[in-house]
Amino acid sequence: MEYKAKPKVTVLMPVYNGEKYLAEAIESILNQTYQDYEFLIINDGSTDRSEAIINTYRDKRIRLVNNNENIKLIATLNKGIELSRGKYIARMDCDDISHPTRLSEQVEYMEKNQDVVMCGTWVETIGLGRKQIWKYPTEHNQIQASLLFECVLAHPTVIIKKAILNELEIYYDKNYIHAEDYELWKRLSKYKISNIPKVLLKYRILTNSVSNSNRKTQQQSLINIHKKTLKELNLYSSINHRTLSYLGGGELIEILQIERELSKLIKINQERLYYKSECLEQAIINRWIYVCNSSTELGLRVFSVFINSHLIKRKRINYIKVFKLLIKCLVKKKNL
Repeated sequence: MEYKAKPKVTVLMPVYNGEKYLAEAIESILNQTYQDYEFLIINDGSTDRSEAIINTYRDKRIRLVNNNENIKLIATLNKGIELSRGKYIARMDCDDISHPTRLSEQVEYMEKNQDVVMCGTWVETIGLGRKQIWKYPTEHNQIQASLLFECVLAHPTVIIKKAILNELEIYYDKNYIHAEDYELWKRLSKYKISNIPKVLLKYRILTNSVSNSNRKTQQQSLINIHKKTLKELNLYSSINHRTLSYLGGGELIEILQIERELSKLIKINQERLYYKSECLEQAIINRWIYVCNSSTELGLRVFSVFINSHLIKRKRINYIKVFKLLIKCLVKKKNL
């Protein structure tokens, strides 16, 4: 393959002890229909066969950088941003699989939509559990409102204009370990971002994934992100961060408090116009469904609160989700 000193895309993939699925990940990038890219692989002090596996590929598009020691993901990603030569930086993880047309479709989208600074895609899960399609909101206003509560861009799917990172001196923040992507997307959401409504990556769920093995650290980072957001919106004194950060395990009184504060958010937004109204209302409905789904140990009491809430009466709701919530509440009640 011909080597280019100034490729259009830098595919950035950190690796730390990723030998099990590394070959699949590498080959999914080398087999892309799009060709104008460099493949920047940063080996972050792996102690397994990762480096040896990478070295078996004699493709000139691969730039292998070896860290002398394990400096962890955030520092490695920031190093990758500095080393990248492309107009765009496309993220990749060493245990996922990119669809062959992923880069061509994302580059085409970015070239046609010059006002977009970053786009992701939908994903299909593989590995642990049953296969699912994760369909994220696609339009900027939808994404911006949804980011108030959760991360709605899959990290290994994003492609970012490097110029915006350079211009704003934006990097991943080491203060938000295991949620560094979410915090970065929130900063970038001041500009136009989107998701392509198509599955272009297979996202591997592992028993030792970040969300499983580092749950407490990740949850604290999420809390810190939500506190920061409320302060930036001048809402810290009026909205409890748990309304944004709730992950279950609360009492009914807390569920009722969250409902009141979600309603308050709608009213405040109508006055201050932080977010497009219909987008925030849909994000709040989704949040309300999540909160109640995370509290089904309370049985039919939480379902009664859910179904009688004026939040779900503001817009049409997916009644399949309502039925699933009812079943979960009945099962929990039966087991009490």
